[in-house]
Amino acid sequence: MHATLIVGSYLLKTSKIRLSEEKTILVVDDDSFVLKLIERILADAGFREIKTAGNGKTALELLGIFPTQEADSSDIDLVVLDVLLPDTNGFEICKKIRGSNLDIPVILISGYDIEEIQNKLIECGADDFLKKPFSPAELSTRVKLLINREKKKRRDAALMETSKIRFNMNHNVPFIGDNINGYVIVDSLGWGKYSLVYKVVDSANKNIYSLKMLSKSSLEKKDIMDRFNKEIEIISKIKHSNIVQFIDRGYFNDCPYLVMEYVDGVDLEEYLVTRGKISMKAFNHIAYDVASAISELHNQQIYHRDIKLKNILFDIKTGEAKLSDFGIAKLPYGLSTTQEGFIVGTPIYLAPEIFLGEPATVQTDIYSYGATLYHLITGSPPFVAETSIELFKKHKLEKPAAVNMSRQDVPEEWNTLIVERCLAKEPSARPRSMHEIMDEIKKLGQFQQLGS
Repeated sequence: MHATLIVGSYLLKTSKIRLSEEKTILVVDDDSFVLKLIERILADAGFREIKTAGNGKTALELLGIFPTQEADSSDIDLVVLDVLLPDTNGFEICKKIRGSNLDIPVILISGYDIEEIQNKLIECGADDFLKKPFSPAELSTRVKLLINREKKKRRDAALMETSKIRFNMNHNVPFIGDNINGYVIVDSLGWGKYSLVYKVVDSANKNIYSLKMLSKSSLEKKDIMDRFNKEIEIISKIKHSNIVQFIDRGYFNDCPYLVMEYVDGVDLEEYLVTRGKISMKAFNHIAYDVASAISELHNQQIYHRDIKLKNILFDIKTGEAKLSDFGIAKLPYGLSTTQEGFIVGTPIYLAPEIFLGEPATVQTDIYSYGATLYHLITGSPPFVAETSIELFKKHKLEKPAAVNMSRQDVPEEWNTLIVERCLAKEPSARPRSMHEIMDEIKKLGQFQQLGS
């Protein structure tokens, strides 16, 4: 329910707050078997400090907010909370946590579907929801995502405390509240080794945008600069509703930045991890939107070369998907950031011919598109392996399991399009164009205009 925010390790040096890796998790469930099961899952995931409670009263006592709601500190870092308890319910406990001064993430678990209790989830302010039964990987992944989000919030708070002396510290990193040539930072969306991404508001028109800025450390790295310039070149010339829109570019303290459309949602990788199975209706829309975006690139002889879940932004409210990150895209002219024969892209999504050093084509993008759809609809990529060589062999020689083997609600026609055609080993056996794929999706009779 919240985007996962990652802060570069170099920023830890500015923090005055000790961020302990030892996190204490409170698990609340009246079923002793479930308590032991969750405790074991979390222990296997590396969490050693785990407290348990079998009822609401004990849980509130451990949180320090019983019988009053005046607690302002607790040694609990995250709560995994069952909805049905013998003396109360998880919604009420979550409300008490939110009503106190404690800023603790809460994961609610229940046998009910989210559609049945969605309003109560929103009302109580839970951070995430898991439906029973859930897999160990699903629980541990969501716990880690929320723990990382809290780490980021504390780091941001520490950075804000040191903002008044940051210029004396010679790093000039922008902070929330800073004005970058008229764009005021209101939140941080991501921090990487060479770039920083912010949510900003245009002080002139009050519109919300995303601003991506290269760090000082990247200015001496030609490949990083070339990729950034390529991304700007591509999105500034492409106008398409399913491609993140270019707004502006400039420099701040000698660092180049790119201002883009702000997408109020998450990338599909995070969606899959935090929300689980995607509905067929949403999948149909996403498949069509992404195909349309790639088709527009191909019309201008641009090959994306890194189509994957992480590079597709999904607006949960509108159901619209937008393609992003064009740093390694192949242009028909101009900038080049890789040598011929050098493998670029994300291996689990790459066409087998790319592993052999062959150039990007319409068909290699189609293969990556098929691998991405496969991952989205099944929850797993078509192939996984320990090394790139093993992965190449699987892409080259093995056939993925049918998509409807893991999901019975997926029509056979989708399996034919994704597995038999898009993921075909030979490029000539794949669809001739993304436009052809768009026509196929329409023929399936499942694609509907948003809002219909």
